[in-house]
Amino acid sequence: MKITMAASLMGTAMLVATAAQAQDETFDWTLAYLSVKGTIYEEVALAIPERISAATDGRVTITANSSLVAGDRLLESVRDGLVQMSMPLTGYYTGSQPMFTVPSLPGYSESYDDLKALSESDYGEQVRAIYNDDYTATEIMETAFCPQTLFSTAPITTLEEWEGKKLRVNNRGTGLIGGELGAITVSLSAAEVLPALERGVIDGVITDTCWAYGAGFGSVITHGADWQLGKVVPSPVLVNNDAWNELPEDLRETIAAEFAAIEADFETRWRERTGELPGLWAEAGVDYTVVSDEENARFNADDLQSQVIEAWREDMARAGHDADAVLETAKAAIGKE
Repeated sequence: MKITMAASLMGTAMLVATAAQAQDETFDWTLAYLSVKGTIYEEVALAIPERISAATDGRVTITANSSLVAGDRLLESVRDGLVQMSMPLTGYYTGSQPMFTVPSLPGYSESYDDLKALSESDYGEQVRAIYNDDYTATEIMETAFCPQTLFSTAPITTLEEWEGKKLRVNNRGTGLIGGELGAITVSLSAAEVLPALERGVIDGVITDTCWAYGAGFGSVITHGADWQLGKVVPSPVLVNNDAWNELPEDLRETIAAEFAAIEADFETRWRERTGELPGLWAEAGVDYTVVSDEENARFNADDLQSQVIEAWREDMARAGHDADAVLETAKAAIGKE
């Protein structure tokens, strides 16, 4: 009986010691992101370390690093365990991962509410499965880039004005659209865009309006055009599965709850900031135009968009996905007929 009691007391002591050790254990993580000045994306990246440190009482320290990983390797960095977290720009991967293209197809994600509906649908589950299966990562939160807007050195507010313009795009969907309208679409790194505009190498850029404003594009461009071209694209925050599973359960619960709070806070921030931008562009002397309903109707006409969808459908077939099933899911999510 004494031996049993001693063993019981020893077991209890060991459990208490283990729990105390777990409480004392700390974790140092790195978050890889691309520095894109003025964006909600970068605001999120810079807010995460402080928010998570405070929520975990310092048990998890996250260092946000924008120079460790190239922008087109952010998914691979979290997959390979080079970093514990990353904020990939999924538009950079739409050539090889056509599932990521859906929000940038015209008419599917023209607002934050559209993007949320897509994310909460089976389509969103399929995207998260790609993160898990192909990149060994879990999406812990999602926000959005500010609306994709066409900024240029000459007006582009009608279909005809796209013809012959050399435009920098950041995803496959927008590239397909531009091509169908007679534009010459090119891919440039973020650092190359402003110099290319200054030298006249390109006539314009379709990009996050917050970045364009924060990066000083107003010193070069003279026109901004708000087209319904798949304006609101996602900005996921991913965590490496092994790193996540190494955390004690209580810590995972605390961190997950804090990321949910960060997501909600930055949805509010996104709506406020994007509401301010048209007025800020006008104050900067940029001729900012919300493209007319009539012109957007021409832009979204079946004879134009069917060609874009067909090219994307071929991309999906090569990747082994059912494009029609995905589109039906997306349409149902946003109430598109």
